[in-house]
Amino acid sequence: QVERSKYVNSAPKKRKVKQEERPKHPESARDLLPSTKKKDIPELNIMRFHASPAQKYCVSVDAFCYKPHELIKQYFLSHFHSDHYGGISKRWSLERTIDSKIIYCSRITARLLQIRFNIDPRFIFDMENEFRYKVRCYVDGELQDGGYVSEEQSAGLYVTLIDANHCPGAVIFLFESIPHEGDPTYYLHCGDFRIDAEMLKNPLLKPFHLGGPKRLAKVYLDTTYMNPSYNFPKQEQVCESIANLIYDIVKGKEMVKECFGTSIQSRINQFLPLKSKGEVKKCLVLVGTYLIGKERIATSILKILGGCPIYVSHINSRGDKAELVRAFQDQYLDSVLTADPLGPGGHEVVVHLVPMKIVGTLKEMTNYFNFNKYHDSFERCVGLRPSGWTFQDNGADCADEERTEEVAGSMIMTSAAPVHESLTTLSLLKHSEDYTSKDILKQNPFTAKKYAKFDPSTSRIFSLPYSEHLSFRELCFLVVFFDIGQVIPTVNMNNPESAERMAQSISEWQLLR
Repeated sequence: QVERSKYVNSAPKKRKVKQEERPKHPESARDLLPSTKKKDIPELNIMRFHASPAQKYCVSVDAFCYKPHELIKQYFLSHFHSDHYGGISKRWSLERTIDSKIIYCSRITARLLQIRFNIDPRFIFDMENEFRYKVRCYVDGELQDGGYVSEEQSAGLYVTLIDANHCPGAVIFLFESIPHEGDPTYYLHCGDFRIDAEMLKNPLLKPFHLGGPKRLAKVYLDTTYMNPSYNFPKQEQVCESIANLIYDIVKGKEMVKECFGTSIQSRINQFLPLKSKGEVKKCLVLVGTYLIGKERIATSILKILGGCPIYVSHINSRGDKAELVRAFQDQYLDSVLTADPLGPGGHEVVVHLVPMKIVGTLKEMTNYFNFNKYHDSFERCVGLRPSGWTFQDNGADCADEERTEEVAGSMIMTSAAPVHESLTTLSLLKHSEDYTSKDILKQNPFTAKKYAKFDPSTSRIFSLPYSEHLSFRELCFLVVFFDIGQVIPTVNMNNPESAERMAQSISEWQLLR
């Protein structure tokens, strides 16, 4: 019964807000006492700007699990993934301020913070993408209400948020520091992001292209996949390919035999003799997700199938997952969300957003399917495991694999090898391989291996090289074609060998300019 409860989709229980979590003004000294067990903020998470030759102003990015810093009054959060917001709680804000705006983030991330952690909005300064905000005056100090939209050129710190193409609400921060004397200085903090053509054409970034009028003094770069082996395809190629594959499966195309080793009709005749001939049952598609992220895979499938319903599973969560998804305020996504795991009538496919663990192994997917008795309603089950890590797996089963992109920063990239020859780098920049449904099948070859009552003629898990982080090729492209003074890797820096290899690659890329 305990095992079953881990997988069954029942009505989510509304999480009760404990009295100590409710928004309140601090009334006791205890509310303001910082923890003495936490470490100091690492230098990597602190950005220092010159207000004048003798004065610096500091902010931090994605540093919420550390001690309060006596010089830092503004903490920027790039997106709502646990390895970036980790440490945030109701107590966190009260340890640092009484009523000032202290957390700076996007509008979507602000809503997620309030839903998940009940953060009082008086501590959050939420910003609209692609608007320039003045967040600090170098003359008068702290600004009323945390800052404001501004086109001023007066001394101070300004920031513009740009969509990071990572997860809903994720942004990169373009900081502009205008000192009392001298020219403005620009820093770009990338958090986690995946560059694409639209981002390259963004008028806010075009001035920093090589040969442009402006220069990025520092770029804090997402180096999750700074390894030549991770040269995975573009997001849109993967989305289109898996959407086409699901379409072929649902419509009974020839691709079905390659996926399941049998046709849909033979499957019905053999296992469902009581069903009337010609009846079309639904296909259940399970898309592995983190707390947020990977929704684009699901919506790609929906669009090619004409808008099938999406059910947000709340297993292994606080019961607020559907509320978090609605906080994206995505009009299309909102229109297809359903509270019924079987979906409304008239649809051939239902998509479930499930924890990544469910599509990690055939055993987990079997438990989810069987404990919910979905065999009464769905003919086939397809699990999708989207992650850049799967690019090297070649379709191997991931029973022992516990890696996720959220904790990529803790992984030691000992297998990484620097690119020593400029010709190799240039070859990467010139060539981008196509990716189709056939590549998905090649990476995930059919096997007749069975697990319990769940056989390969009815169920498959496809590992997809879909990443919301830069590929190695894209990392190289960004460093080569933007005018950058210093590139600062933000991931995999805890291992000296990994850090040295990344530094060598970056130095070589800079020479190509």
